[in-house]
Amino acid sequence: MLVCAIAGIHSLVAQTLDATFQLLPQPRQVEVKGGNAFRWHELNYITTTAGTDMPVLGTLLNNLPQARMSGKGITLSLTTENVPESGEGYVLTLTKSGATISSRSQTGLFYGCQTLEQLLEDSRDFNKPIPELIITDYPSVNYRAIHLDTKHHLDQMSYYYEMVDKLARYKINAIIWELEDKLRFTRRPEVAAPNAISKQEMQALCAYAQARNVEISPLVQGLGHAGFILKHHWELRENPDSDWEFCPAEPKTYEMQFDLYRDALEAMPYGRYLHVGGDEITAIGIDERCKATGKSPFELQMDWLQQVCQFAVDHGREPIFWDDMPLKYAGLWELILGNKSEEEVARIWNTEKLDQAIDLFPKSCVYMRWKYEDATTPAHQRLLKWYHDKGLKVMGATAAASADSPYMPRRSSRTDYIKGFSELVAENQLEGILATSWDDGSPHLETVWRGYIAQGEFGWNPTARDIEQYKKVHAQREYGFPVASGQMQFLDELEQAFFFFDGALITSGRRNPSWGVKEFTLIDLPDPANPGAWSKQYEAKINQAREEQARYERIQSGVDAALAHARRNRYTLQIYQQNNQLQNYPTRLLLALHAYDTATDTAGLAAARQAVQAVLDSFIPMRRELETVYGKTRFMVQPEGFIADHNHHNHLAAKTNSSDWLYYYELPMNRKVQNWLRTH
Repeated sequence: MLVCAIAGIHSLVAQTLDATFQLLPQPRQVEVKGGNAFRWHELNYITTTAGTDMPVLGTLLNNLPQARMSGKGITLSLTTENVPESGEGYVLTLTKSGATISSRSQTGLFYGCQTLEQLLEDSRDFNKPIPELIITDYPSVNYRAIHLDTKHHLDQMSYYYEMVDKLARYKINAIIWELEDKLRFTRRPEVAAPNAISKQEMQALCAYAQARNVEISPLVQGLGHAGFILKHHWELRENPDSDWEFCPAEPKTYEMQFDLYRDALEAMPYGRYLHVGGDEITAIGIDERCKATGKSPFELQMDWLQQVCQFAVDHGREPIFWDDMPLKYAGLWELILGNKSEEEVARIWNTEKLDQAIDLFPKSCVYMRWKYEDATTPAHQRLLKWYHDKGLKVMGATAAASADSPYMPRRSSRTDYIKGFSELVAENQLEGILATSWDDGSPHLETVWRGYIAQGEFGWNPTARDIEQYKKVHAQREYGFPVASGQMQFLDELEQAFFFFDGALITSGRRNPSWGVKEFTLIDLPDPANPGAWSKQYEAKINQAREEQARYERIQSGVDAALAHARRNRYTLQIYQQNNQLQNYPTRLLLALHAYDTATDTAGLAAARQAVQAVLDSFIPMRRELETVYGKTRFMVQPEGFIADHNHHNHLAAKTNSSDWLYYYELPMNRKVQNWLRTH
């Protein structure tokens, strides 16, 4: 853990500020003095001392003149005296005469300005003076990254610039961007999707990010997850019937991969890493080229890893590799995923296979230890110790959005998992932490932000706040709601509502096919000749639908109030509003069908039938409004000429080139109900 150079500072938890002022991430130490310093509008200038450059500033600070004037001002200075040892650390001092920010690096000054920007924002929003104080701050984890997965959709370039600004605001300093076919590769142009981002556009974005202390590194999938390449190059497949894996014994595999790597590194010139993928391999060693080597599948995989790692090193990057395949080879995978007690783990823990194969593990590689649920389990902690004992570099990977949560992240935006893994990374001094956001169910990124920002909070200071405190502070920082207002309580209910939505209209199947279930069975429909039977058959669903309708109304009331009172980020609230309409649709349809099934006379039956039709008729305007709001930032359909991977059916967001996948059960159910109405 980083050590602060200032004598007498030991606490890692900030002292209590007036509840008006809520900083995110939570600083290490806040020493509050007796009086008030100033209000947000009382500052007259911002300037630097000799040899110090002005960092990129937030909105309020950037409005100030950058020359010394009379009155209260801000002075930024580079120094090695009485500042944290961390290059990202800073000391922010507020007095009646103004503010000073000191750091040993430009990065620290940038982060000190971000903290001051938040204090000024709260002073403005709540019309209160900022107290005199001294903040001494530095991070627990040096590399705090988020994962951007664009395999199934792209957003507008302007949105990515806005994303960088927000990441910087919350002291997240890196993006690992999973490109697949969304970069316009120049050496292998056939791989790029028709709407791919050009190398020049990506270079410009990376330069913008670098100025804000956010470095962007590429993730170019290799060995597995290669459908975006192998749909064009059958000759490189391990299995002719699958575009999932490269053949690692084919020399042209490496020619292809290295060309894509070169393009990606040129497009993202400031990152320190090259993520090479390498996960979830299903079949290696079955091709005749592989059999001729006489090597086992695991040896072939590690041969591949050694070659791509050497490429990365030769081109000035550190390679990163998802680590699940070695663990599967060693028979440890299910144990790592599980939640067995320390006693149970101790009885069956066996790393003999890994120990024997240790010479196959490139020492230049960073092994990305991904676990998207609880990372603090005994088996997982044993694995981290094994890596440490073997001298291998490890980075943690949690998840802000995963395949098990289409449309919306769940569990308070997965913040408990993010906090737990961040604590482990800090305690074990790992290489860094990554909050992944998988695009299998393609949630709108506005719904992922509470998890992304949690990575900023807990990567910087893992133990200062609990989850409930974090959510309240997030609401203040993102929307301007005081922590005591409870204005964003509806969000937890909205996340919960999607669990019912996932399966409301089916009797078997899983909405996201990456869960391993590809087929589904829609519910039956009422039989007018046997009234009440349908309602008895689906009694549990109907009872839950009643609860979900009440939940929907609470959510809608909460969203409406939030939209009315928010000071910023209303677009996020609009996305939540549209998601609430979507998740409510199956509920309304179930309740309308129930009313039809239980009607007791001809008039009631006719009214109920009209109510069912009204629900169906509401679908098209609901869909139009949702896609209009989503489409403010996101491209909603694949471009003309896009070729789907052979594996596309395994991912919900790739089921269709249009936006129909968003309504995976609803569209066939609507057709079924409409046909039923015609015959009854």
